[in-house]
Amino acid sequence: MVRVLTWDFRLNSLSGWQGLSGEYSISPEGNLHLPLAGTLAAEGLTQAELSDAAGELLRRRAGLDEQPMLSIELVSSLPVYVLGSVETRGAVSYRPGLTARQALSLAGGLFRAPAAQNIARTIVLSGEITEAQSQLRALRDEQARIQQELAELENAPFAAPQDVTRSDDVQSRLQEAEREARQVRLDSYSDLAVVLGEKADRLNQQLVLRDEQIAATREELASITSLNERGLAVNARVTSLSSALSELEAKRLEIETALLLLDEQRNQAARDRDTITTDAIASRLARLVQLEPDIANAEIGLSTAQSQLQVEMGVVMSDEDETAEPLPVFTLTRGGQEQEVSPSAELHPGDTLEITTRLPENTELSQN
Repeated sequence: MVRVLTWDFRLNSLSGWQGLSGEYSISPEGNLHLPLAGTLAAEGLTQAELSDAAGELLRRRAGLDEQPMLSIELVSSLPVYVLGSVETRGAVSYRPGLTARQALSLAGGLFRAPAAQNIARTIVLSGEITEAQSQLRALRDEQARIQQELAELENAPFAAPQDVTRSDDVQSRLQEAEREARQVRLDSYSDLAVVLGEKADRLNQQLVLRDEQIAATREELASITSLNERGLAVNARVTSLSSALSELEAKRLEIETALLLLDEQRNQAARDRDTITTDAIASRLARLVQLEPDIANAEIGLSTAQSQLQVEMGVVMSDEDETAEPLPVFTLTRGGQEQEVSPSAELHPGDTLEITTRLPENTELSQN
């Protein structure tokens, strides 16, 4: 509302300047358009500053000696638009100094659906929350057990998470049975390695003995051959020693062949033993990779069910069965920019305020 006053010397009184006084709207560009005075920027000015600027502009445009008396009052402004989880969505009247918390109050406060409005839906959501919590707990327990088994297989230290409940369930017993079966296989390969080692020792002893026998037989054969050449020994003796030497060398070759086969068996047993641990590590790493998205999906499912139940109930229940009020979250949109603001943030005309809710920290929905 613009009022322009002039002093009438004839009547010795103030009179309004017709054609100028009246209600005007600030343009979307932030300008005020006044007849005769023209256009001036109003955005960012107080009412007193705008009055003074309009009076000075009017004096210059009208060719007045003195600046006319001009007053500007705020009649109305654009509303603030409140959306989200409130009782009454829509426009609320703006007044200078209006805060986000006050706008929430003008919109009727946070939305609260009666608990009995949809009892069947509430029961279903409570069951989904219980199921999601159980599934998430089982997945985390399995993840912790596998991580501990990996640490044992890799001989690395491991500390189980404090928030994971280690229960003696079927899965735990199955994993314990698998661990025992794996250890039995490892022990059997260890026993086999001992047996093969002892057999190799005996073969090596036989090989040493054959080498001694071959060396003695060769020495005797050389001596008899020398005597035979001088006519002091018969040919039968030379032939007998030659046959004995060939037999000893053949037996020595058999022992070497047996040692080679034994070494191959020992190497294969060692590889098979190492494969037991390697395969166990690989299978657990693969399961851990599968568990990561499963746990993430379970967390999302639990969070979604909790949020839905929160909307249905309007309040949430903590583990101590005490009512935990949801906290309002204020998101302000101004000039195309969106940001989260505090409850005491002052609003401007035309602002859009979206109000959502979140649980207080360390609060979980229970089946209640």
